[in-house]
Amino acid sequence: MNIADITITSLETITAFNITTGAFKFVLDELQNASIAQSQEVTDITGKQGRKLASLKRNKQVTISGTNGIVSSGLLELQTGSEFESKATEVLWTDYLTVNDSHEATTSWKAIGTTGAEIDALYVKNNDGTLGTKLEQASSVSAGKFTYTPASKKITLHTDIVAGSELVVFYKRKITADVLSDESDTYSDKCALYIDAIGEDRCANVYRIQFYVPKADFSGDFTFEMGDNQTVHSFEATALGGACGAASSFFTYTIFGVETADAE
Repeated sequence: MNIADITITSLETITAFNITTGAFKFVLDELQNASIAQSQEVTDITGKQGRKLASLKRNKQVTISGTNGIVSSGLLELQTGSEFESKATEVLWTDYLTVNDSHEATTSWKAIGTTGAEIDALYVKNNDGTLGTKLEQASSVSAGKFTYTPASKKITLHTDIVAGSELVVFYKRKITADVLSDESDTYSDKCALYIDAIGEDRCANVYRIQFYVPKADFSGDFTFEMGDNQTVHSFEATALGGACGAASSFFTYTIFGVETADAE
């Protein structure tokens, strides 16, 4: 069979499905790069004076790795072995407030917590912008102490905190959000992968290329770099043989024209 040699010109998507049910899990469509690496062990069979007689080949291994340009929630679920839940949860919030003429300030949101101790920390800012005096929440206002009323979100301060003073306030608030909990006793999961790419032959004919990995075991190792550089989502998976209905294939490699008709 005359099969064209192909130059892969564009990596399109990686799509993941549940191995057992076939349910869609996620798609990576902002791929910066990806690779499929195959290795195998070779043991020499030797004779007299170390002469090489043959080779024993074994332990073939295929690894799929790459980086996605944005953080994928579905990939994160697979790597941690957990699932996102939409639920009420607590988050830490920071307010930067200015004291008014009544020696009061109002938090942006309702602080929650033990009654009488809803505010985690409150500082008066120094002129140079650093945190200065720490004030304590109390049941009544006095020097160095303030009160907080959750219903009105009002902070009332002593008169020694003059109007125009700037405050930094740390507190917890309750919101409804999507939450993933990376449990210590839950580990990364497996899925089926389809890796789609575009290629051309020497005559500039365009082809679709698809790698199908029936059983990919994802590593739980990943790093989110945060700071000056773009945060990317890295991943690595090992192809496993013996997937249900896929014999012992690590992957299949399929080439077809972009205008290929359906087979009867």
